[in-house]
Amino acid sequence: MIPPLFAAGFQTVFFSMLRIVVVALFAGFLVRRRVIRSEDIDTLSRITIHVLLPCLILTSLITRLDTASTPLWWVLPLASMAMNLGGLFFGWLLFGRTTRHHPELIAMCGIQNSAYLVLPVGQALFPTTFDTFAAYCFLFVIGNTPIHWSFGVRLVGGKGKIRLKEMVNPPLVASLAGITIALSGLSPHVPSLALDATSLLGSATIPLATFILGATLGEVRLKSLPPWHRLLGLTSIKFALIPLATWGCISAFNLADHSHLIASLFMIQASAAPATNLILQARAYNGRTEIIGGAMLVCYAVCLLAIPFWLTLAAPL
Repeated sequence: MIPPLFAAGFQTVFFSMLRIVVVALFAGFLVRRRVIRSEDIDTLSRITIHVLLPCLILTSLITRLDTASTPLWWVLPLASMAMNLGGLFFGWLLFGRTTRHHPELIAMCGIQNSAYLVLPVGQALFPTTFDTFAAYCFLFVIGNTPIHWSFGVRLVGGKGKIRLKEMVNPPLVASLAGITIALSGLSPHVPSLALDATSLLGSATIPLATFILGATLGEVRLKSLPPWHRLLGLTSIKFALIPLATWGCISAFNLADHSHLIASLFMIQASAAPATNLILQARAYNGRTEIIGGAMLVCYAVCLLAIPFWLTLAAPL
């Protein structure tokens, strides 16, 4: 029998995520009906990445990153790298012998949707402390970026040449700038008018990111799926092994008692679906988008249950 507290917690997280799913499904419907075109998604993505997301990052870090109350903030990017590299390692162990056939699956094991999925989930679950959650999330993403644009490109793009300049993107620059301002003690001296402006623009990030996520998945056509046993291996690593290892680390360090918000972030990241940017990278580097797209849809369906399950188990609200 399911414990009542677990059932109540699972239900809370699940229904909080459903509103994200509704927006994503609506966006996907518009794409399928050709109301939204592929070029429109690209334009929205550029606006989000180059303007809105950096504004949200700056506002969150400048106003919410308190190094005195969070002295171990630097652990977040290191934990991100460990989680990503661990997932890639497990993926290599399982799919290494078949790398020539499905190298994309290795990337999907280790590189999760650390912003566009995690931020809307965080906003739904922690509305009163979302700015702090977002600041922690952006610190986490700093460790994710170099892996995403090195191993990720190599695995999903075949022989495509890695473009180092893409590792230095506006969100990363905004994260480093926000950390520098916070650490130097300059946060109180930032003009309130500037913060109000970045806050206004940044507030559009989450709904637009949710829309882009749904629209990107809406473009996917189930023309080609990896063999079922490889899909089972992918989902087992992504939604069982990595969350289980993360839960073990949280329990070992008693993290949920010291910082429930960071523990929740770790569990959401650990059970999040693969990054949709892998599809965009495959498109840019002549990879097999149909293989990634089919596996991606399966992962996002599983993710709808995985995040509530692991979050309720490891860091109950």
